Amino acid sequence: MPKAELGEVSIHYEEAGAGPLPFVFCHGLGGSGEGFEQEDMAWYAERFRTISWDNRGLGRSGQAAKYSLPKYAADLDGLLGYLGIERAVLLGVSWGGVVVQRFALDYPERCAAIVLDSTSSEVNPRSAENWYMRGEVARLGSEAALAGRELAPAFEGHVTMSDQGNVERTVAPEHIESYVAEARATAGLREHPMTPYLHRIECPALVVGGGKDAVAGAAGSVVIARAMGDNARLEIVQEAGHGVYRQARDEFRGLLIDFLAKNELISA
Repeated sequence: MPKAELGEVSIHYEEAGAGPLPFVFCHGLGGSGEGFEQEDMAWYAERFRTISWDNRGLGRSGQAAKYSLPKYAADLDGLLGYLGIERAVLLGVSWGGVVVQRFALDYPERCAAIVLDSTSSEVNPRSAENWYMRGEVARLGSEAALAGRELAPAFEGHVTMSDQGNVERTVAPEHIESYVAEARATAGLREHPMTPYLHRIECPALVVGGGKDAVAGAAGSVVIARAMGDNARLEIVQEAGHGVYRQARDEFRGLLIDFLAKNELISA
């Protein structure tokens, strides 16, 4: 299995395709790149030099002494350097979109363009509580974490942690520390939003939300696009749920190709 040894952590990655434009997939909270690699990577590899990677402490990557949003972004910078990639198009889905926003702010020279799917730059109090409790359920178990608590939805149609408290069953013990860190970092967007800084991102941005997203909602995509201004293109796919890239593959791929062509990153 290919690994990038980045000093304090070993990052697993997969690579396919030989196109001139590097394209990097950044997975969701507590996940890995495996689903993308199995179901989607072949399509992207026909068009781009495509890279998928696992966050520190998750999937096939090694564990680390510290976990934080800047650390995850720094790992991506280190991986690109390891692979000899100067600039890339970065697709971040859900939590991956949070990482890509941080990366674009910290390493703007690395970004040819960014694509933000089903993500947010800030969260409201109810959403913050749900994201935090997602980590607590994984850490303590649903009975201990949710005892006597009924979490309120953050928006109409929101599926709360009270509705899906068995998340701990899906998190391997060796992944809990990173999972909790990601959940807390997402909750922390309430008090430390990235929204006020997004106007600094100068590369083109495609911001995509799902009209039926019961996890993050589509409002976060609207907030991001407004904060970025003229550099951002907003697309809400009304019938898609969380993760438009897989919920509405054909429509998402069409939007992506059109976006890259209009920004002269690929031929029309």
